[in-house]
Amino acid sequence: MQWVRGTVMLMTGMDVGIARAAAGMVYLPMIFLWCLTGCGVTSLIPGTADAPATPAAGEQLNLTVTPEEAIAVLREVAPQHGWKLVRTGDQRDMQGLRGKYFWLQADKFVGGRQYVSGVFFTDPAGAYVIIGDADTGLPESLVKPFMAAVEAKRGRGK
Repeated sequence: MQWVRGTVMLMTGMDVGIARAAAGMVYLPMIFLWCLTGCGVTSLIPGTADAPATPAAGEQLNLTVTPEEAIAVLREVAPQHGWKLVRTGDQRDMQGLRGKYFWLQADKFVGGRQYVSGVFFTDPAGAYVIIGDADTGLPESLVKPFMAAVEAKRGRGK
């Protein structure tokens, strides 16, 4: 044992006890941080993490109405929340009709006019739209009132 201790001292220039203490000072905080941040295994198990109440910017918002009905709901909801529906129309590409586009305008006190454009795409289950954060997609400020109006419309339709 004395031979091993002497070899370690020659190789590292320090005593084995000091080397163990130094390693403990490095690994102990790492283990502590791992326990604080990584021990929550519920986020790793599918279906156990809490889902956000509303989708965030850049995510897809699935709707149970057609793109035409979504435009009609947006026409009702947007003015109530400071937006004006400037223009709507058919969104087409090489495969044909893809959905309905919309163009919204808001007059902000700071920053002046803000324009946002997006598309309600046709989907087998109804339609979907991308939630925007800058100048494309459905504005985040309209997501909750829009979804409430879609649910109310769906409830009236039944």
